[in-house]
Amino acid sequence: MSGTEGRTLIKKAYPGLTVEAIRAREKALERFARWEEEHPATLTPAAAISAATALYDMLPAEGRVRGVDPSGVMALHAILSRIKPACR
Repeated sequence: MSGTEGRTLIKKAYPGLTVEAIRAREKALERFARWEEEHPATLTPAAAISAATALYDMLPAEGRVRGVDPSGVMALHAILSRIKPACR
């Protein structure tokens, strides 16, 4: 995907999103990565699954049957990979 194609995809998926907003998000993700390194996960895999199940159970029924559209996440990953190649 070219830079122009990526920008067009992003403008369609996230109208009003600015380069500054993307860079701010990148910085926030970097802060989280640093925090995560300092606070290793203490949940066992079984406890993590149990917690995720409890959160899913809290969703309204109509939210559970709605299809999942990952295109927005994929578009954001494409943007971030251009800003920082290590995000690929």
